Amino acid sequence: MGRLAVLPPVIVHLLFAVVLAVAAVVGRNTNLESSSLALIWPAAGVAFLWGLWGSRTRADVTIALVSMFPVLALVNIVTGLSAALGLAVAIGSVVQTLVAVLLFRRLVPDLTVRTVGEYLRLGAVAIVACSIGALFIVAGSAVDGAADPVAAFLPWLVRHAVSLTALGSLGIVVASGIRVRAAEGPRPPLVSARRIEYGALALVSAAAYVAAFGATSALPVAYTTIPAHMWAGLRLRAGWAMLHGLVSGVFLVFFTLQRRGPFQDLDPSIAAYVAQSFMFIAFSVSAVLALSMDERRRLIERLYGATEEAKAAADLRDLVIGRMNDGVLVAGADRRLIFQNETSERWLGSGTAQPGEVWRRDYEVTTPDGKGLSEADNPLNMALRGVPTERMDVDLTHRSGEVIHLSVDALPLPGDRGAVVVLRNVTDERLHQRDLTRFASVVAHDLLTPLTVFDGWLELLEDPDLPEAERLASIERLQQASLRMRTLIRNLLAYSLAKEERLTATRIDVGRMVEGIIDLRTALPGTQLPEVAFDVDAPHAVYADERLFLQLMENLVGNAMKYGKTDGSGEVRVATTVDAATSRILVQVSDNGIGVPDSDLEKVFEEFHRSENGLSQATGTGLGLAICRRIAESHGGTISVRNTDQGGAEFTVSLPGTPDQLPEGIPLVVSEETHAAPARLRGVPAPGAG
Repeated sequence: MGRLAVLPPVIVHLLFAVVLAVAAVVGRNTNLESSSLALIWPAAGVAFLWGLWGSRTRADVTIALVSMFPVLALVNIVTGLSAALGLAVAIGSVVQTLVAVLLFRRLVPDLTVRTVGEYLRLGAVAIVACSIGALFIVAGSAVDGAADPVAAFLPWLVRHAVSLTALGSLGIVVASGIRVRAAEGPRPPLVSARRIEYGALALVSAAAYVAAFGATSALPVAYTTIPAHMWAGLRLRAGWAMLHGLVSGVFLVFFTLQRRGPFQDLDPSIAAYVAQSFMFIAFSVSAVLALSMDERRRLIERLYGATEEAKAAADLRDLVIGRMNDGVLVAGADRRLIFQNETSERWLGSGTAQPGEVWRRDYEVTTPDGKGLSEADNPLNMALRGVPTERMDVDLTHRSGEVIHLSVDALPLPGDRGAVVVLRNVTDERLHQRDLTRFASVVAHDLLTPLTVFDGWLELLEDPDLPEAERLASIERLQQASLRMRTLIRNLLAYSLAKEERLTATRIDVGRMVEGIIDLRTALPGTQLPEVAFDVDAPHAVYADERLFLQLMENLVGNAMKYGKTDGSGEVRVATTVDAATSRILVQVSDNGIGVPDSDLEKVFEEFHRSENGLSQATGTGLGLAICRRIAESHGGTISVRNTDQGGAEFTVSLPGTPDQLPEGIPLVVSEETHAAPARLRGVPAPGAG
């Protein structure tokens, strides 16, 4: 019926009418009983399929039902039935077809026979519909003057129900198979082994039926054909198994009509029922087994499909969770690790547990204030007890001394199956929080102090009798306080931008840039620092963000000037070399000043840190070297300091010397190359501190 949909409805109705007429003629030529009624009635199945196809629209089903009446009436009357019986057969067939179509559409909305349940429902529909249709043959027999009109009820029911169930199920399965094939595409060709098996099944079935039903003696060996039907049901698809049963039934009918086989000695009326019953049982064995095997195959295919989908979903889940920036671990109720992503393993350490092992701690857990966390208060243990934890802050101290600050969420799994723990690394947030705390402290001290100075000196300036000299001195002090506030705010802004701002790199002539910094500083008016001698030997170029590199060098040069000698013999040297190990450029800024205390060599790059020996020599915010560290790290480099043998400090910054040494994500901007300025030694008066 799937392919019939592409034909015009008129053509389909004509085809069904022709097939129905042929089926009726065949049935009328299988008379065995004295009632002149057929041994089989294939027209019942054809009429049902015609009505089922036509039921898609009200017009088509009306045409089908109206058209099948004259076809059946004419065939039955022409082949020997009386007018009363011929009309009764036609009316009964039309009514039972209508009832069967309506019931089947209600019980099986998909109009398929793909399961044993649907096959049984079709059988039940056939019994009900054919029982109703049989009432008309009873009425027709009574009108025709039959001695026992009720006796026609059972033959009609058996013949029509068997035909409707067998041919109806086969037709529906074939139509469904065509639709499925059209959707799935052509199937692969059968392999030779299966072809051989199917050929052997056909030969064995034919031999069994010829031997059992073609014999001249009435031996009770009909059961020997059942294994062939079982073979067909277990190995063939439902449509082929049903076709096998139907063809086998043709053998049975042919030999029974020839008065051969195990039923030849029975009374004709009894032989008809026995033959039909055996045919239906054999057909149902093939159909039920094949439908069961098809259903099993579909279940297995769905199971494999669901397994593949579950595996794909699990792979996707593992990929997503594995790539998460948060750590995730799942433990069972017995504390055995079920799953842990790479982030969690990196933070907690691989020594904690592997999947299937009992969870163990390879680190010390404390609260943010340093108190130890008991096992009972551990988020994982609490979740295993059914107590969820949200955003618990803990500190993990590993054996290596590394400290990781985590925010932990732990939730119990449904059904007491364990717990899931989500870890978020808040180490950077803690550092930012510490920066904010320090910033608040600096603001409270270094900003409020100048404001206090403002208030005091402004109050003096309000005195109309204040001498002019004191007035000018007050204004100068106010300007210095304002300068200090601007410097602090500028440094705080530079410190933030050194980490957060998007960088673009270009080729920078270190020597020329340093020369420009020196020229600018020596040209500033009003400086009171002693004379400083500069030595610039920087022939190598670096690749860096030009604005940040300028900030870096201004800070280092200014720092060297501030903490150099104050007796006029101060020296500042800027040089570049190539790191033999990494091929990166090392920019070195050194002075001959007070140096850095050994205890502060690792601390001078921390935010707001100032060495004790520099407090009395120059003012500052403690952010200059922290800015330098951030600039170096943002370019994938490092910064370090050491005290020289001649006195003073030497700062060394590692920066990219080629474009391919730039960190990922920093684009290179091509600009016109500059040439290094010649190295020179010159004595200049030092300006103010940077």
